[in-house]
Amino acid sequence: MKTLKDILKEIEVINSFALTNLETIEVKGIEENSKLIKPGYVFVARKGINTNGEFFIEEVISKGAVAVLRETPPDRNLKISQFQIKNLKKSIFKILSNFYDNPCKALKLIGITGTNGKTSVSFFTKCLLDHFGVKTGYIGTLFYDIGEVFPSKETTPSLFTLFPLLKKLTKKNYQACVLEVSSHALSQDRISGIKFDICAFTNLSRDHLDYHKDMEDYFNAKKKLFLNYLKKEGTAVISLETSYGKRLAEELKQADLKKLFLVNDPEGKGDVNVEIVDRRGGLTLKVRCGGKGYLVKTQVFGDYQAKNIGTLWGVFLALGFEADEIAKRISQLKNPPGRLEVVSEFRGAKIVVDYAHTPSALEEALKSLRKVKEKRLMVLFGCGGNRDTGKRPLMGKVANKLADEIILTSDNPRFEDPLAIIEDIKRGLNGTKPLKVIPDRREALKQAIKELKKGDVLLVAGKGHEDYQEIKGKRIPFSDREEVLNIVKNLEVER
Repeated sequence: MKTLKDILKEIEVINSFALTNLETIEVKGIEENSKLIKPGYVFVARKGINTNGEFFIEEVISKGAVAVLRETPPDRNLKISQFQIKNLKKSIFKILSNFYDNPCKALKLIGITGTNGKTSVSFFTKCLLDHFGVKTGYIGTLFYDIGEVFPSKETTPSLFTLFPLLKKLTKKNYQACVLEVSSHALSQDRISGIKFDICAFTNLSRDHLDYHKDMEDYFNAKKKLFLNYLKKEGTAVISLETSYGKRLAEELKQADLKKLFLVNDPEGKGDVNVEIVDRRGGLTLKVRCGGKGYLVKTQVFGDYQAKNIGTLWGVFLALGFEADEIAKRISQLKNPPGRLEVVSEFRGAKIVVDYAHTPSALEEALKSLRKVKEKRLMVLFGCGGNRDTGKRPLMGKVANKLADEIILTSDNPRFEDPLAIIEDIKRGLNGTKPLKVIPDRREALKQAIKELKKGDVLLVAGKGHEDYQEIKGKRIPFSDREEVLNIVKNLEVER
């Protein structure tokens, strides 16, 4: 059991009010969320984005907290030990390291960021390391896998959630962990103190502009992963598939980053470049690396995954694996859940679920499916409520350009009117493609599947692996995958 003295080791305490000796205060947990405080816990009371933790000190006292770490001088009228910490936000990493026995030192940490592809690259990295016999955890959009799988609440959780997960990995003798790192987490310094052995960048395109003021702010948030969170001896892997990748690589060179792998160079330069040779039964790829060419047959579906495999290859070069070894193992990979996942067939038509919720992601998914469709390519999608409204007509424009038929429906409307969201999307349409508007997503899926004919492909876009819809402050259970399977099953019975 750790004591408060153990936890505050090497932490600068400006002012204190201790009811007893620090060595006698046993600590069972540390939290900054007052709702999660239990008897024996230490409460970290700091000012956040929306509220101030110090407002909840009396609440945590009633729940049995044994001490409070705070940014302001102790209130001696409160019957609890209190410690004013210099730069509390920056000290949290060290405090948690002291409590959880510094799990970061025992794990090789790999951080992946980018608008699209970070989930696929992270998932592929975890799976491929497992194939190599390296026990690896995964923390990201799909779930948290630490030897047991939990639903993810955030793509990149706070240090208070992250540390116990990493501690469990070390207890199970895991050797590595792959983390998806979101722009929100980077902007908020949510994981301040974490240092990665390898950081990778996939691409950057319009997303999250409801949060970031513009693309420049969005780019700078992503860049922080490499400037603030990569170890001095660490390696950066940068995909040049978008202009932002090229810019990031140049700026990192100017920042004197020593170890840098460049992949997916449109000019065919760099360390790794990937070309699609065949698409039947999964992508067959020609990979150029280190002056050699490798023909790799995969079980991966979707043209955009070729770039993701290029980034993955760069990550494994950075990890020290030989190109020959990587080429042999790539064939074992399969698409992550909800990423161009062929979930069912009906009347000889394919039904594909994908997470595409940005204009560029939707474009890549539709382009991939156009190359395998025999007849019509139908797309069913919506846009999230209370998020970047500017991307809605852009997604409509992409659908209008690449799909043969369009079904507009609800995604996660949150507190917005689904019909108003659909009207925003319609501003990107020009009336040249057949269009149906069915706000109820379940009914939209049913109608779309009923219309399928042999050779058609239906893309169900926007939610991918998600198993809920956010409607008026509530998460309603809803999985595109499960809905499709149920609808197909019922229609087969009717036949």
